[in-house]
Amino acid sequence: MADKVIIQVTSNQQYPEGQNDRMEFTTEGTSHHRAGAFYIIYRDTEITGMDGVTTSLKIESNRVTLNRMGAIDHKQVFERGVRHGSSYVTPQGSLFFEIETKAMEIHLTELEGKITLEYDLFSGDQLVSHNRLRINIKEDAPQ
Repeated sequence: MADKVIIQVTSNQQYPEGQNDRMEFTTEGTSHHRAGAFYIIYRDTEITGMDGVTTSLKIESNRVTLNRMGAIDHKQVFERGVRHGSSYVTPQGSLFFEIETKAMEIHLTELEGKITLEYDLFSGDQLVSHNRLRINIKEDAPQ
């Protein structure tokens, strides 16, 4: 059974030229635990630039898999010290990226917790950005 949760996402990107971007949003979603993994699912909005996209996170002890479905299709694996590649498919076309996860912290229970990922994003051999993604999850209190 899925539990309702509030999800707060904070994303920081630092580009080699020195520019920094930050995005923060809060949304409702669901959380459930199955076969040794936690699953967090939410719908993206205009704020993220991905209206009409459903994002799911599969959280295991040493790996986080992000899967976006809808107007954008993208599956990305975060695993410390490992460089994973993936296609980012939009109606305008497809891009191929690789990420190398530098740090990962996972503190999660069925209804609350925190995930922090630090990673570098590459296009080919070119560094695109240094990134920090923080996801806080808490139980959605009944109204």
